[in-house]
Amino acid sequence: MNFSSLIGLALGVGVMWSALTHTTDNLSFFLDAHGILIVVGGTLAAASISFPVVKVFMLFKVFFLRVLGKNRVDFQGTISQLLELNKKASIGLTAMQEMTPQLKHEFLKEAVILVSTGVLTEREIRAVLDLRVKTIEKRYLHEANMFRTIGKFPPAFGLLATTLGMIAVLQKIGQPDSQKLIGPAMSIGLIGTLYGIALANLVFLPIAENLTERTHEEISLRRLIVEGAVLIKQQTNPVAMRESLNSFLLPKDRIQRRGTSTSANQAAA
Repeated sequence: MNFSSLIGLALGVGVMWSALTHTTDNLSFFLDAHGILIVVGGTLAAASISFPVVKVFMLFKVFFLRVLGKNRVDFQGTISQLLELNKKASIGLTAMQEMTPQLKHEFLKEAVILVSTGVLTEREIRAVLDLRVKTIEKRYLHEANMFRTIGKFPPAFGLLATTLGMIAVLQKIGQPDSQKLIGPAMSIGLIGTLYGIALANLVFLPIAENLTERTHEEISLRRLIVEGAVLIKQQTNPVAMRESLNSFLLPKDRIQRRGTSTSANQAAA
């Protein structure tokens, strides 16, 4: 479970709850079926026109797996595994193949399998893995862009709901006791805009930014794996391989020796 996203979600709900409770004692006032129907229904309709319906509903799965799911990117752990694989490869490809079931990252498994077959050259391994990285990057960024695109719709439909509410208000002008009716009617009409702004800026746009950030981290890890696979194929010296893979990390995070980071070494000293 991604606690950072959960904390952010809870904080957003808390801010909205606090704002609403300080606005009025009657929270049921903010439950306006007219506004909910136009904002939520209109957003869903626009999203279904923009993208295939199947993909729209698949975004729920993306949210739970990639936003709320536990998918921390472990650069140091991956470098340690690559160094261990390089050590096994120096013994023989069979020894490296035996380590494959222990690998949890699917892309790392794919890279090891390509290297362990002994059929592809270094250039071919890099070409195949680079193409797979680009495919994943394109797909992940497309999912983020879908959330970002859908995030444009709620404010527009919120304004539509408010416009319709204002039309209803103007119809009351000239009627008996209209001065008593206009104020409450206008406040109800503005609820649609509230729904639209909140839905866009607390749900869709933050999710899009979250997915974009996670995509950049995941792609960086996959490029590290590509480099590691090529270095294993070249049977690179372990020290040279370690320093090459360390180039993907900041100085404080780099591996000094197998399984140990710079910060860990400093703490031990």
